[in-house]
Amino acid sequence: MNLNFFKMENYSKNIRIIFLINFISVVAFQGIFCIFTGIHIKNLGYGEGAFGTLLSFNNIFIAIGSLVSSFLIKRLDFKKSLYLGFAALGLGSLGLGISNEFHFLIFYSSLIGFGYSIPLTSVSVLLNDNSPPEKKIQIFSTNFVLQNIGVVLGSYSAGSIMKFLTLFIQEKNVIPTIFIVTFLIILFAFKPISKLHIIKENNIKLTSNFYIDFKKIFSGKSLEFLKYNTLIGFGAGLVVPFFSIYLKFALNIDTKGVGSIMAISQLGLVIGGLLVPYISRKLGKEFAVIFCQVLSIPFLLSITSFTNITLVSTAFFMRSTLMNLNQPLIQNISMECVEKDLRPLFSSFISTTAYLTRSISVIIAGYIMENISYELPYYITVFFYLLGTYVFWKAFAIKKQKELDHS
Repeated sequence: MNLNFFKMENYSKNIRIIFLINFISVVAFQGIFCIFTGIHIKNLGYGEGAFGTLLSFNNIFIAIGSLVSSFLIKRLDFKKSLYLGFAALGLGSLGLGISNEFHFLIFYSSLIGFGYSIPLTSVSVLLNDNSPPEKKIQIFSTNFVLQNIGVVLGSYSAGSIMKFLTLFIQEKNVIPTIFIVTFLIILFAFKPISKLHIIKENNIKLTSNFYIDFKKIFSGKSLEFLKYNTLIGFGAGLVVPFFSIYLKFALNIDTKGVGSIMAISQLGLVIGGLLVPYISRKLGKEFAVIFCQVLSIPFLLSITSFTNITLVSTAFFMRSTLMNLNQPLIQNISMECVEKDLRPLFSSFISTTAYLTRSISVIIAGYIMENISYELPYYITVFFYLLGTYVFWKAFAIKKQKELDHS
């Protein structure tokens, strides 16, 4: 395994800045918000259904923000859009830490969703446009490794700090403190954003016709990718947001243990991310995606079969590694589906479709878990993962194989 691609000096200053911006957003959103908000809501006396509703609003505003961000990028440019996104992400985190009323929690969760949507849709476009063709897979893989280190750092550090703080204050007051700390972490993003050099051609001008662009995106390979992305997004929304609640309240694991297990589950992605260029060369991008997704399904189902913490941790580790290992490849494939001028808009639609479907599936999952069982959503998720994988196989893998056969 060649680790030279992971050395920061191998990349331009601009690429390193983009890595850092994405790292901070991931620590705040995936490492802290996604893992500890559910526990916070339960500690306040609300049920899984309430958390599903709150997360639905969060996902809806990620979807809306993703669509809006393409217009913000055109009108303001990438830097100003990122300033706006991190300001919303920070204020939402601060508000989540100081509010107990459910309608305020929904508002601040929605603000966090809108804020996160801007770096979410901007980073892949910026990386793609600033990467030489021969280094694209390496750069996307390095970014993937770094963002998973961010999730590990955020979840484990937050869990450890909360465990320490419970010696002095009640647990229900500990998680709000972490959200306030998250606000302070987000402030560090403004410095690297100010140093980001935007190539003029990266700032797409408002000369294109939205209707024409819309028709281009909703046709051909880009449409097939959106179908695949929608199915996977719906399936993920049924289980992923509830992992921490399942660990805390179904298996009675303490907050530090939850943070540690979630961190361990991401470590596989840090290691696996280093293998992505190798796997891509051996199997090809398209077949590597299918291989990883199908192999992850038995481990997803095994999560609900174990009560032993070690076995659950192992299942989480394998499921997260295999299902998400292909993300750098998926990002790269998605950007190749459309012309350069359409990438910001297409990136927005990718996030919009995924998070709109998640906004529906989290409500469904919250109801099922609160009123029926924690296990049923996992089986429904398997169906959508298999269906999404079939769509991807038919649209990309088969066509790629035909191209290779004719070459």
